[in-house]
Amino acid sequence: MIGAVYLNEVAPGEMVIAGPEGLTRERYLPEQQRAQCVFEHVYFSRPDSIVFGRPVQLSREKLGRLLAIEHPVEADVVVPVPDSGVAAAIGFAEESGIPFRHGLIRSHYIGRTFIEPSQAIRDFG
Repeated sequence: MIGAVYLNEVAPGEMVIAGPEGLTRERYLPEQQRAQCVFEHVYFSRPDSIVFGRPVQLSREKLGRLLAIEHPVEADVVVPVPDSGVAAAIGFAEESGIPFRHGLIRSHYIGRTFIEPSQAIRDFG
């Protein structure tokens, strides 16, 4: 929306500073071996994100295609659950030939309850 252009990811231990002279990058921690979390591609990241050098939308669609190949089913419709499942459901539907439809819509006014620190808070959500 602001006309920004993707350059690259900010590395762990790196700071990017935007100022009048442009962008500068500073490392405040030494480089360490990276560990990647699959949930960045499966659930946490926005579909338009690029994570670990790969578009999240493409990863999710590919996972749906692979699921359709590895576990074919006879069904009338493919329905994504939750919203992060839309891209995988699209991939599954395209690969399997089963129609895609939105059948369940989550409330966007409730946060991600599974990451709350206690069961009581999760139940409340």
